[in-house]
Amino acid sequence: MGKGLDALFSSGESLQETGNEISVEKIVVRGNQPRKVFNDETIREMADSISEHGILQPLLVRPIENGKYELVAGERRLRAAVLAGLKKVPVIIREMEEPQTWEAALIENLQRENLNPVEEAAAYREMLERYGYTQEELARRIGKSRAYVANTVRLLNLPGEIRELVKTGELTAGHARAILALKDEEQQLALAQKIIQQGMTVRDTEEAGTKERTTRKSAGKTKDPHLVMVEQRFEELLNTRVKVIRQKTGGKIEVRFNDDEELNRIMEVMGLL
Repeated sequence: MGKGLDALFSSGESLQETGNEISVEKIVVRGNQPRKVFNDETIREMADSISEHGILQPLLVRPIENGKYELVAGERRLRAAVLAGLKKVPVIIREMEEPQTWEAALIENLQRENLNPVEEAAAYREMLERYGYTQEELARRIGKSRAYVANTVRLLNLPGEIRELVKTGELTAGHARAILALKDEEQQLALAQKIIQQGMTVRDTEEAGTKERTTRKSAGKTKDPHLVMVEQRFEELLNTRVKVIRQKTGGKIEVRFNDDEELNRIMEVMGLL
């Protein structure tokens, strides 16, 4: 990471920062933390380490109402501390506002807690859509390239089954990006299963995808270039897969979504919510 938490807060903001120990009962976990998946075994190992050595890296919190503190970064450490039986944990308290809070949580997780690629993609989309960052701005803030941000967000266009395989580590982000080269969901799912069954490398996956696209192009009709352009415009606008189908009279537009959250996001983009 080219940018760290220190860089995030180095722009001159007047922020309260103190080191304290506070009761775990006073800490409220944010409902929209970037990390969604926690490995129980890893948490237990961390709890064992905390029991022996204590918490070496304080949690980052911000004060909220009723004497409580909202957790900004360090949920794994908090879970492990509770498991280890700690009543108090060391914290850094900072006065923070959105989107600074979300940005700090994202950077903390990327640097120290190893988000899986799907969690990372969802966090980037949150920054882009909820807080209005451009890809260039976000890339600069987290020390990545704009292309990296764009390619990571595209992982959210994969079918839910494939996203789950990426979350669990059965497929890598490289595999997932290679699968995205195929537009048909059935083909994507079939290739994902083939990768797992045959232990295919990312290079193997890219070659298989190229072969599949070439075969389909040779066997099928060439699509109307105008319809291809329309599909691309819709996909750029909605950040999801769109298919424009011409019929004998008129036609139809199919907009792909993976869950209710994505459907609501698409409706918001279209001004329907």
